[in-house]
Amino acid sequence: MKNKIKSFYNKNFKDYDQHMQRTGHYKAQKKIVNSIRPYIKEPILDLACGTGYLISLLANNDKRIFGNDFSKNMPTKLLKQSPNIKITTNNAETLRSYKIKFNTLISCNLFYYIQNYNKAVKKWTKLLTKNGKIILIEEYPFISTQMNNSKKLSKELKEIIKPKTIKEINHIMLTNKFKMIKKYKCKIDNKHDLYALIFVKFGDD
Repeated sequence: MKNKIKSFYNKNFKDYDQHMQRTGHYKAQKKIVNSIRPYIKEPILDLACGTGYLISLLANNDKRIFGNDFSKNMPTKLLKQSPNIKITTNNAETLRSYKIKFNTLISCNLFYYIQNYNKAVKKWTKLLTKNGKIILIEEYPFISTQMNNSKKLSKELKEIIKPKTIKEINHIMLTNKFKMIKKYKCKIDNKHDLYALIFVKFGDD
C-alpha cells in the first residue's frame, strides 16, 4: 500500500495541485491556518507537506520550518519557490531523518493515509518538545471529488485512503495519550468541511 500511495502522488502531483486550487481546498486551508496561528510555534515540521501550500502560508510568519513528504515529486513547486526550505522524503510514520525537537508538528490531509496510527503517533511524540502540539488538519466527511474530472484518478485515490471521522481521529489520539484542546472548522463547499484538531500530551497544557 505504501508503494501505491507514493506512486500515485509521484505521477499525479500536478493534477492534485490543480484540483486543490479549483475545488476551494486551498482557500479553506488558508482560513484554517489564520484561525490557528496562536497555536503554531517554531520550529515547525509539516509531516506531509505535499505541494507545499501549507508551508507557504506558515512562511509568512515563521522561518524555522521543515517539510516532509513521502512523494519526491509533490514538493516540486515548493522547492522552486523556496529552495532553502529543507524537505525530506521519509515515511511519516518513521521520519528517520529527524532527531531535533519541534514545538509544532502539523499536517494537512495526512491521517487518511497512515497505515499504523500507533507507530506514527509514538514517533511524533518523540519529536515534540515538552509543551509541543500536534495539529491535524483533515476534511470531513471525505468526498472523493473527481481529480481534474478523471474517474480513473478518483478510483485510484479511493483505493489508497482510509477515511476517518473526527471522532475516530480523536479516539486514536486519546489512546496515545493526547487530548484535543481546540477544534476549528470551516467550509470547503456545501458538502464537506475542513477541521483543525489541536492536540497536546496529557499534562502539558
